[in-house]
Amino acid sequence: MNTRTYEEVIASRAFREDLADLNHAIAEGLKRAGEPVAINGNVCYGHMQPDFHLSDLEPGMEPKRRALHLLAQDSTCFVEVGVAGGHAALLALHSNPELKFIGIDLGQRLRASWPPVDIYVPIVFKWLGDRFPGRVKLYMSDALDGLRQAAAEQPFGPIDLLHLDALKKTRIQEVEAVWPGLAGRCYLLQGDNKNGHVQASSEKMIAEGRARRVTSSQFQEIQSATYDVLTTGPDIVASKANFENLMGQRILLCVCHQDDETLFCGSTLSRLKDKADVTVASFFRPAPNRRDTNTREAAMQRVCDAVGARRVQFPFAVEEDHRRLRRFIKMPSEPADNPPELLRPLHRHPLFDLLSGSAFALMQQIRPSTIITHNQVGEYGHIEHVLLHYAVLQAARRYQGANVLSFGVGLPEVDFVVPSWPEQKNQFFDEYMPQWKGRKLYDFALSDEGFVQQDLSVDD
Repeated sequence: MNTRTYEEVIASRAFREDLADLNHAIAEGLKRAGEPVAINGNVCYGHMQPDFHLSDLEPGMEPKRRALHLLAQDSTCFVEVGVAGGHAALLALHSNPELKFIGIDLGQRLRASWPPVDIYVPIVFKWLGDRFPGRVKLYMSDALDGLRQAAAEQPFGPIDLLHLDALKKTRIQEVEAVWPGLAGRCYLLQGDNKNGHVQASSEKMIAEGRARRVTSSQFQEIQSATYDVLTTGPDIVASKANFENLMGQRILLCVCHQDDETLFCGSTLSRLKDKADVTVASFFRPAPNRRDTNTREAAMQRVCDAVGARRVQFPFAVEEDHRRLRRFIKMPSEPADNPPELLRPLHRHPLFDLLSGSAFALMQQIRPSTIITHNQVGEYGHIEHVLLHYAVLQAARRYQGANVLSFGVGLPEVDFVVPSWPEQKNQFFDEYMPQWKGRKLYDFALSDEGFVQQDLSVDD
């Protein structure tokens, strides 16, 4: 499918004409009923915005529109609770010409303060059905009954995109109602995310292993308090990240430098000794002119010997000159608050394909079931860590045979924690001494080690 950018979709004549026609149908229906031209808030307009049909798109909702556009392009069946004016459906259907849509809305004005949903929702249902025949299925129903019916009937097959944007206290029950109809991996777009009940439902599902927060840089760059993006579904539950699941697995640990294996994973490697088949690969040779240049590799080998892991050292890259890399990755001044910005496609950097290709070749050779590597913020803001993160993820997508975890240092949330073994970890640090100054530089080094599940279904 020839995908279009968000800007191309929004500016297209087809979308603009459909948007005007849909708004006109709603406005005329409300006028005939003697009601003000205003509807519930949605991805295009503000809540109860007067004469919305004469207004430009709401700027504050652009991040959510962009997120919906990206999700629609990566999905086949989109279910929405709270169709309202149909604007989310319209954007999604234009973003992906192959997408099918299932809309659920009670269509009843239960409170006098509400806009007249009993008037405009039936108008929207008819308009969508007439405009997109064969691509929409609409249920005039409350949320739970409609979701159960959609899951039972599955008119367009398994559901892989779910937008919950109506009732605020029943999100978990809504997910449970539609669960039998979900694809193995389903995106969950949580609307009204400023609401405390909505946030609590997301955190509960994540804590229970029923959902994971999407960490792709595509969504980090358009983060907004108005929405959250999770993945849920049977495959997410089956691959719930925890330390126990690492037992007995073939693990590939991909790190940039000698000492990263100890800083971010030393306690975990110690606990996995004789309980997993572990290979540790470092992708950068020691930088020249360091005090420990000539001792780092030997120190890392001793650490790997102590934990019973094989060690691989790639010879291609040298930790040396960041000037070229800074043309591709802009590191924030405060790494804890902002993700790095990708200025150019990373595959254009001369090292990227070499790193990714080497990682892929190693995956094919040792056939890991779990891959662990750096995260998208570079832990404490190390630019080479960021580069290797994306290179390893690209390789893992090609490999398609492993669960991928990243280190949790520098990220606001982790999926599971491995308790620190400070005595054992200090022994590993001793292997790098006395030239190495890491124990003084990295205050997290003896803390518990966190890990985050990576979603390979979203391509950065």
